[in-house]
Amino acid sequence: MSNLKERKARAWQSVGLGIVVLASLVIVGYNGVVLAAEKGPIKIGFIAPVTGNWAQLGLDMIEAFKLYLSEINYTVAGRKVELITEDEGANPAGAVTKARKLIVHDKVHLLAGVFLTNAAYAITPIAIEEKIPLMVTIAAADDLTQRKANKYVSRIAWATSSEFGYLCGDYAYRKLGWRKAAVFGFDYAWGYEVGSGFQRTFEELGGKITQKIWAPVNTTDFSPYITNLKRDVDGVCSVITGGASLRFINSFRVSDHKGGLIGPGHIVDETFLPALGDSALGIYSITSYSAALETPENALFKEKLQKSLKREPNGTLAINYTAADAIVQAIKSINGDVEDREKFVEALRGVQMSKTVCGPLKMDKYGMVVLDMLVRRVEKVKNQYQNTVIDKYVGPTQFWKFNPETILKEPVYSRDFPPCKYCD
Repeated sequence: MSNLKERKARAWQSVGLGIVVLASLVIVGYNGVVLAAEKGPIKIGFIAPVTGNWAQLGLDMIEAFKLYLSEINYTVAGRKVELITEDEGANPAGAVTKARKLIVHDKVHLLAGVFLTNAAYAITPIAIEEKIPLMVTIAAADDLTQRKANKYVSRIAWATSSEFGYLCGDYAYRKLGWRKAAVFGFDYAWGYEVGSGFQRTFEELGGKITQKIWAPVNTTDFSPYITNLKRDVDGVCSVITGGASLRFINSFRVSDHKGGLIGPGHIVDETFLPALGDSALGIYSITSYSAALETPENALFKEKLQKSLKREPNGTLAINYTAADAIVQAIKSINGDVEDREKFVEALRGVQMSKTVCGPLKMDKYGMVVLDMLVRRVEKVKNQYQNTVIDKYVGPTQFWKFNPETILKEPVYSRDFPPCKYCD
């Protein structure tokens, strides 16, 4: 009988201990939520152009970022997320003013977005000075993650400017059979870096760049430039993007130039394909996304866009949705402690995801994302224009096949570097 009593007593002790432990866990969990709430919202300052030549792409950046945040009810690690957006404008000075406002007045924990290459170069020193993490989601400026790499700056975008150029040059020579080509780009860092990357790869393979044409960013009529474009080239590497790409491509077709066109995915973004119509057919582009990509992740992404935004997908929407996802994963990994900036920047640079809308994702040691890059050709399928995926570069880095140490010791790509030794 005494043994029975002892067993009952031990059983009740176990139950009591279990209740105490459970209560402790509940209290700890409750305190964690309370502490997270007491810290206030996680503030993200998002900079994108919503006026001017790149307005539609800037609006897409914001909409995609918001779409992902809405799916998690603007909450991560027990804390609300507050997204504060600012118009990047069309010049670096305006972008700098907005960045300072977000840091000083709004006291954001993270800066994100940024479209223009020169705006990214201008904002970066401010983020570093204030020790505010910056996650670039579009601007491809080489030196953000090369010569000027800094732990406070990371990038989840398609590629660096020169990486776009390297891959386009490689594909044009090896797969399209081009041997003579021209570069046609906007007269600023984006154009120089993509064009120089194309030139470097194309010429190292044995091709010749015989002409470089630089048009001002505010160019509205490309016909005078295209008139001077050499007719004996096999094709042109185009670095004309935004709404201007419509005018450039239409002018190029009207000129009846026989050369092909290749460039970063921006030149034939899905947003512009209906307006371009047959003028876009046969244009090659390279980037990490295509609306025609057949994967479960892209099928779900399309469904979400239709349901929430009544929109068709494009590269700008895809990469900014992916960037928002990656940022949230980084915040989760540190339990929402974004006030610890050292821990936060380390988490942002350590993101690795096996499945995203843009495929598997990881970061290199310079803070640059590594993604598969798709080769696309504009085709008409079932009376719709699309960027059909015809080839793929698996996990290329921002330095392509070149030694990083060699690249970093050289001058930044510019109007004059590398020199155009075959130009008249």
